[in-house]
Amino acid sequence: MSYKMKNNIICLLITLMFSVFLASCTKKDTAALKEGEWVGVLEMDKNEKSQLLPFNFTYGKSELVIRNAGEKIVIKEIVRKNDSVFFKLPVFRDEIRAKIISGDSLSGEYFHFGSKSKYSFPFSAKFGKSERFENAKTPPAADITGRWETTVQPGDSDQYMIIGEFNQKGNHLTGTFLTPSGDYRYLEGAVSGNKIMLSCLDGSHTMLFKADISKEGNLENGILIGGPTWKEKWIAKRNEKAELPDPEKQSAVKEGTGVVDFTLTDLNGNKVTLSDKYKGKAVILQIMGSWCPNCMDETRFFTEIYDAYKPKGLEIVGLCFESNNFEDSKERIQRFVSQIGAKNDFLYAGEVGKNNIFNVLPFMKEFKGYPTTLYLDRNHNVKKVYTGFSGPGTGKHYEKQKTDIIQFIDKLLE
Repeated sequence: MSYKMKNNIICLLITLMFSVFLASCTKKDTAALKEGEWVGVLEMDKNEKSQLLPFNFTYGKSELVIRNAGEKIVIKEIVRKNDSVFFKLPVFRDEIRAKIISGDSLSGEYFHFGSKSKYSFPFSAKFGKSERFENAKTPPAADITGRWETTVQPGDSDQYMIIGEFNQKGNHLTGTFLTPSGDYRYLEGAVSGNKIMLSCLDGSHTMLFKADISKEGNLENGILIGGPTWKEKWIAKRNEKAELPDPEKQSAVKEGTGVVDFTLTDLNGNKVTLSDKYKGKAVILQIMGSWCPNCMDETRFFTEIYDAYKPKGLEIVGLCFESNNFEDSKERIQRFVSQIGAKNDFLYAGEVGKNNIFNVLPFMKEFKGYPTTLYLDRNHNVKKVYTGFSGPGTGKHYEKQKTDIIQFIDKLLE
């Protein structure tokens, strides 16, 4: 056999061996994730490994769907790269970045990007599981369905009150907490023995609630974890008549405020003056942020009614308080607007923060939280200031709020 022929054979063998190796690597790197039910878990506290936030999702047809009680969050922005996969949650900027351990196992990080905060939690997920809180099967000590007066940070100088509303069926528990600035949206979990557990992951919230049912029927030893630095204690007692502060008496404009006006920047970089662009129009001013989940729920509702009321002389303007960088903020706002499908105007109002609220809107006297919504008549006099928004996760409260807003808009346009 000639030297040339031997050399050709060696080259061919090397090529075949490399092809087999490449094929095996490719097969490993592109292992398909199994389609069906999964449970993901975030490790919320590195010092307490027992503080785990579970959430349900399904994977299939190139989309991942997170479920929180009655809510479905569809993730279509999915990127595969070798043995890793990246899921970008809609509307907000949170991401899951994970390594595919096998077709039925993921391990990686959950990254949260808030208005100013950025942090991550260890993430893992297993295929074929459906129980949100594993092994929560002990017969419940009580049925906690109903309305609960809840004190957060009890005994501290900064304690505050919220309201829990729960619906329990056997071990399964759903509900939410109502707060002066809105609600904690869709919470889902379990009651097992005297333990209650609720969680939510929706792209903005990463929330874990736990508490014990006392012998007297109260909720005690409560813990809320919403982030690395957001950890609070809470207690609750059943109170069907519990009420939050009046949302129309939280934020306020200065006494004697007449016609309001301001100039801000639109998403094209152009200056917009309220009195010029919206002359003769009744205006809803939504003090908001693209990072705010209650603002998202309010914006979705306004989007539903905008086409019907715009021809009647109503304009809705989102005043977006974001970062101090216009280009970064513009990107966030555009993502928020496009994924919701909003058609009204949104203006960049600068950096998030109470002090900047008063700088941008000097007619404001008090500001208690996002969203705060100002209703202006056709001459741009303030007719109502409303703080907070109860979203669809609050059920009947959401339906009543929608009805109240529509009735007020009808009067505003008369």
